[in-house]
Amino acid sequence: MKYQQTEWLSTPRIMCGLMSGTSLDGIDAAIVEFSNHDGKHSFILKSQLTLPYSSEIRDEITRLIEKKSTIAEVSWLHTALSELHAIATQKACEIAGISVSTLDAVGFHGQTVWHAPHQKKKLGLSIGSTLQLGSPSVLANVLGVPVVGDFRSADVAVGGQGAPLVPIFDSTFLREEHNNVIALNIGGIANITLLPPKGSKDEIRAFDTGPGNVLIDAAARMFFGKQFDSKGSIADAGRTIKAMLEQLKNHAFITKHPPKSTGREEFNSTWLEKRIRTTFQPSIPTEDILRTITEFTAWSIAENIRLFADPTSKIIASGGGIHNKTLMSLLKSELPNAEITTSDSLGIPSDAKEAICFAYLAYRTLGGLPGNIPSVTGAKQAVKLGLIAIP
Repeated sequence: MKYQQTEWLSTPRIMCGLMSGTSLDGIDAAIVEFSNHDGKHSFILKSQLTLPYSSEIRDEITRLIEKKSTIAEVSWLHTALSELHAIATQKACEIAGISVSTLDAVGFHGQTVWHAPHQKKKLGLSIGSTLQLGSPSVLANVLGVPVVGDFRSADVAVGGQGAPLVPIFDSTFLREEHNNVIALNIGGIANITLLPPKGSKDEIRAFDTGPGNVLIDAAARMFFGKQFDSKGSIADAGRTIKAMLEQLKNHAFITKHPPKSTGREEFNSTWLEKRIRTTFQPSIPTEDILRTITEFTAWSIAENIRLFADPTSKIIASGGGIHNKTLMSLLKSELPNAEITTSDSLGIPSDAKEAICFAYLAYRTLGGLPGNIPSVTGAKQAVKLGLIAIP
């Protein structure tokens, strides 16, 4: 089945976008209708939901990322995640009041378990790589509709970081006529998109800034047996451990020049435990650890904006991290001259934004349009992203 740009884009398309991020909290699904009017794209969000991962699935993914899984377990998880994404799609369609067969296609990000886009020399080859578990073919045949998946590999293949990929959505739907805008997503990893005013000759740039929720969540599990610090209430009760904060600030990725991307292979519980052991005293309240990590996270986001962007820009935030009131308060203190709002204020639910984005990336791929931005990822050229699985 061949998709042609003129045919695909000539009529509204109903898409499902699926995103499961580095927070490992579950699967975000969004049913979205996209339209094209003289090259200008618009969308209507019909439904959204989050299907939480069970603790067992979350543990399986974490064990794999920490290199403690067998190939048999990897194979099982690859298919199991496909089935779970099918369930999320079916539930999102039920909420939207449509049947799965109504969907024109699904945009399927998959679960990132390894991201190493920098070229590495091994066995006579010099290549970068990225791996998202979940089979587009399994999902397409379970649902009975076309699925676009494996979005990041094409960008890595042409020399890019394979991330971030949300900027094409940000550029289309969040850019303003006269203001510098920064689209901030605080998921497991935090990333920003720098959007100059429309008509500006400045290039769009985007990159990961470092940890978003990943270290905060790790500390909440480590010391309090919780999956996350709800609303930042634990951190709010703590005080900063200055020695620990200064050590965390020494991580080279934070001040590294973009383009850059990272993930749990860089920021994880093992890395965090080593830093805690060198600075933590038993007499110090564990709330102080969570406070310090939250402060480091806010600082790392702000430091990237101070170093590589305009700290007086309008910042539109999304992702699970915006619900952490302590994190957001610290971020505002770090960037006192910025206007910080959320995508919800623009009619784009912050918890669904990335799912909407991958629906949009699938829409672009099937319409013959590129999905990466070379100035963002460092790729040699713009390319269509993903592979298309047909049931």
